[in-house]
Amino acid sequence: MNNKQVLNKRQRIINGAIAVFSRKGFYKATIEEIAEQADVGKGTVYEYFSSKKELFQEMFLYTEEKYEEMFHRGLSDAVMFQDKLQKMFQITMRFLNCHKEMAQILLAGYPPVAEDIQKVLIGKNQQNITKISKILEEAITRQEIRPVDTGAAAKVILGTLFFVGGQVLFSEDEKESGFNLLAQNVVDIILQGLLLT
Repeated sequence: MNNKQVLNKRQRIINGAIAVFSRKGFYKATIEEIAEQADVGKGTVYEYFSSKKELFQEMFLYTEEKYEEMFHRGLSDAVMFQDKLQKMFQITMRFLNCHKEMAQILLAGYPPVAEDIQKVLIGKNQQNITKISKILEEAITRQEIRPVDTGAAAKVILGTLFFVGGQVLFSEDEKESGFNLLAQNVVDIILQGLLLT
């Protein structure tokens, strides 16, 4: 079996896990159902993943990776800071809406992720803060925004991004226009502040 076949089978199992975990949650999902969804034997799943928990954690990392790809691809054509900021919110809300059930399972924290996965996620979070800080520094250099502590501002943006994005999980409005308007309003508040000038 060549590397492409191995990756293809592994990918099918992860995709099967996403479908089953999304429908049934972690505890009710079975390896048998995941194998059936992936069109592989139960034993094949165990060739790639030692347990349901390991499979869940790999799926978690895969979902995180897909979000990052979508995030960076979406920002690649934005030049102005305001456009980049608005796209950050639009992309996050769109992604969470497309993966609503999965995001709810991940946010619930069941099962708890292993310490090594936590370290990976903490590292990714720090990378995101660094990337947003760099975007802020570029905007300051171009005089699009006033000089600020870019590290603190990046944390405010990232925290707002995930809090507002998380509201999608509890919203019944699945229209793109609704997400775009919310993103626009949040970006306006971030850029203009709340105080009267």
